[in-house]
Amino acid sequence: MGWLVFTDLDGTLLDPNSHDHHEALPALQRLREQHIPVIPTSSKTYAELAVLMQRLRLEGPMIGENGAVIIYPGEAPQIAPPGYLQIRDFLVDSRTNPSYDTLGFGDMTVDEVMAYTGLEKEMAQLAMHRLGSEAFFWQGSDAGLSQFRLDVTHAGLRLLQGDRFHHLLGDTDKGKAIGYVTRHLKRNGYAVTKTLGLGDSNIDREMLLAVDIPIIVRKPDGTHITLEQRPDAIVTELPGPAGWNQAIHHLLQQA
Repeated sequence: MGWLVFTDLDGTLLDPNSHDHHEALPALQRLREQHIPVIPTSSKTYAELAVLMQRLRLEGPMIGENGAVIIYPGEAPQIAPPGYLQIRDFLVDSRTNPSYDTLGFGDMTVDEVMAYTGLEKEMAQLAMHRLGSEAFFWQGSDAGLSQFRLDVTHAGLRLLQGDRFHHLLGDTDKGKAIGYVTRHLKRNGYAVTKTLGLGDSNIDREMLLAVDIPIIVRKPDGTHITLEQRPDAIVTELPGPAGWNQAIHHLLQQA
């Protein structure tokens, strides 16, 4: 069919609490039968994605760390500059300003990452193996955060805000990474006819704006983000992987 399905994971394809995906299995199977690639487009690290790709029985490219890392099968990860070490240096050096109170994954123990994320120990360890971005808590004031954003921009970096963490990365995002991956697949003979994107949070906005069919997945409390620039966006009736399953089935039936 020439489709590409780009999807967020936590809260979208994976349940936000249990991290389970069983409610999406029927749609995943239909996509597999029609040879439609499902491409995780996530805040997760390469190390986490490698494990999840096996659990989800997926093959193909992966987009990690909110677009800072792109992985093609059999190739080394492509990392958006400047890379993790320089980003960590920026975050640590910024603390000379007492208004910039941050706590990053690089500051935490494995037990602390487990407590903050709800991940099991193995996955928490993998979440700490970062290549192109740093996830952190902002513990300062709103005024301090506004000034910090300006400093980030002046340094040529990006600051993204997720549901739980802020993410500091190079000048990229999920939307830019989707463009790179789509062009790569076209150059390598995949006849792309349509791109789909599924996400549930503000950090997915660039992804949803970059695809032909944006699909907003509801949260467990029934709320959902809005996408004013795309009035054609689909909003699922159900949350999480159940909504993911519902939306994919509906689109496949219409095709």
